Amino acid sequence: MSRYSIPVRESTRDRLRAFRNRNPLDRKTYDEAVNELLDQVEFATAEELNAEYRPVERGRI
Repeated sequence: MSRYSIPVRESTRDRLRAFRNRNPLDRKTYDEAVNELLDQVEFATAEELNAEYRPVERGRI
């Protein structure tokens, strides 16, 4: 799959290229890099998501 197969604006593509050229995986793992990005956009943590979407237990209302 080509990196050009994802339809994004030219400015977005340029930003992604600059980010890739910084080589964030040279300093941290892929998991750490992705979690850093999620933290920067203030996306909910796994604990927050689990608390919000935890299924209701049987017999409890």
